[in-house]
Amino acid sequence: MSVRESIDPKSSLWAWLAFDLWFHRTQRGLSLAQAALIVNVTRATVSNWEAGRFRPSDTCMKRLDEAWNTGGHFERLHMFACAGHDPDWFRQYVQYEMDAEIIKVFHGKHVPLFAQTEAYAQAVLHAAGRASEVEAEIKVRMKRQEILEREDPPYLWILIDQEVLESVVGDREVMREQAAHLLALAWKPRVCLRIVPRDAGWHPGHDGPFQVLKVRGREIAYAGAQIGGRLIEAGDEADILAVRFDEIGAVALAKAASRELIERIMRTYT
Repeated sequence: MSVRESIDPKSSLWAWLAFDLWFHRTQRGLSLAQAALIVNVTRATVSNWEAGRFRPSDTCMKRLDEAWNTGGHFERLHMFACAGHDPDWFRQYVQYEMDAEIIKVFHGKHVPLFAQTEAYAQAVLHAAGRASEVEAEIKVRMKRQEILEREDPPYLWILIDQEVLESVVGDREVMREQAAHLLALAWKPRVCLRIVPRDAGWHPGHDGPFQVLKVRGREIAYAGAQIGGRLIEAGDEADILAVRFDEIGAVALAKAASRELIERIMRTYT
């Protein structure tokens, strides 16, 4: 069975879109290369859309609707897929991370995944009542951090609240190690790590954690939630979170001052 044949159009809106792209193309007797010419992408891109590996833009879907006279079918399906809950969102999000040129992360309650030590991550999972998942989840988290060690890593911008550094997760040794790791990370050339001080008062990050990725010229976002999260591919919503990230950054300490604060807090754990 091919990857395309394994797509179940009933499993999600994105799977439905992938299936319909294949169905309408083959019904018209078009090759992948011919369909690619219509939307000005590569043959491989169309193949990846139909296999559910990549997700098309709304602009490309509009072009297909116009070329195939489908009455806005693909544009509407794309709109609802972006707005709806995707049960397979995590796999797609990790793929976006792998392809991202810029990753912007805000968290106000714990150290973001990209900056966690293994001991800190274990403590977070235990505190969340996920002890049975620790071994598998740690492997996933550490694997995702590997993109920072590539020859051409993405730019990583991290904003965290001061209370993240002051709230003990695990024990004091775990926190000291975590603070030292943050300091080392903050000196990396493509990392901008800044702390939002306690006296900054209310800021948009109090609504919850989120990430904004720049992937092949598009902005993709993720908003955290108590049970799961939401992948945001609609441009307007992603734009809102990008603006909120900048608003939080406006009240954060500068890079040097952030490193100094991390050092001061780290010394309290010795």
